[in-house]
Amino acid sequence: MKVLRTAVAGLGRIGWAFHVPSIARHEGFELVAVSDPMEERLKEASSQYGVRTYTDFNAMINGEKLDLVVIASPTPFHYEQTKAAFEKGIDVFLEKPMVSSLEEADSLIELAKQLGRKLMVYQPRRTDDHVQTLKRILDEGIIGPVYMIKCCHTSDYMRRNDWQALKKYGGGMLNNYGSHFFDQILYLTRSRARSVSCQLRCIASVGDADDVVKALVETENGIIVDMDINRATAFPFPRWLVMGKYGTVRYEEQNGQKLFRIRYLIPEEIPPLELNAEMAAPGRSYDNNDRLVWHEKVVPVTADKDFDYYDYCYSYYAEGHEPFVPVSDTREVMRILEECRKSAGW
Repeated sequence: MKVLRTAVAGLGRIGWAFHVPSIARHEGFELVAVSDPMEERLKEASSQYGVRTYTDFNAMINGEKLDLVVIASPTPFHYEQTKAAFEKGIDVFLEKPMVSSLEEADSLIELAKQLGRKLMVYQPRRTDDHVQTLKRILDEGIIGPVYMIKCCHTSDYMRRNDWQALKKYGGGMLNNYGSHFFDQILYLTRSRARSVSCQLRCIASVGDADDVVKALVETENGIIVDMDINRATAFPFPRWLVMGKYGTVRYEEQNGQKLFRIRYLIPEEIPPLELNAEMAAPGRSYDNNDRLVWHEKVVPVTADKDFDYYDYCYSYYAEGHEPFVPVSDTREVMRILEECRKSAGW
């Protein structure tokens, strides 16, 4: 079995809590080095994992023989660090958002092609159990062709005061959460965006980056997506409401259980209804006696299987299979984020 010599750049929350332990326990990867500007974090990594440590990213990639570097540093460092790794002959697994702009994304994608390097961005939320369950429901076609998806991602009123609260560091909920949730939409609709409209607000945050996102997207296959990302509300919004020609799917949580409630029509049971084009309604009534038979179904939220993202990383980086998240999907997420910022004047 090929073992990928791997380093991690950035020992913040996601780097330390997810990437480092995931690499350390996976037989297909060898964690050989980490980099971070904070000495106390490096000492912790050295003590717990026995890895070599660096305060400088370039010193790490020049000083180690690496197959892969996982870049979990803050967004403003993604472009230069990925570029340096590619030029050193190292593949990159990159945290979201990919980079700070669509221009930077296109530059890295082109550089990866030129140098024959592999690039994938960590976008795991398409594997969420509720997303996988919803995808199975939509694939079943029980509500007919989907015409609208309302999706909301809220949390308690949170006055964020870390680097994610500042525009200059690429902070804000559009970048932080939008990277995940627009990826979910691309995954569910199987379509690019035709048009994007967005409003951004800074309400609860003590910085200047957005904590309220309102986006309206029309996909190329005609689905209207109404998305809220809001960290400045005292009450949660419903997570999913999906409308099709013959029914609606609603996400609910009851007594600790997550489920989707489906209300739908069976097309064969729908009685014929003729159009009355006269200006005067018969009997001055708008009740046309159209009586539809509605059916209901409850689908518990379940996961397909135990999921280890690094299995998919190994499949791509070591075995040459297709990436779990194609870079074309990531590029489309970056394009949508950029269109949102333009629309909102940010």
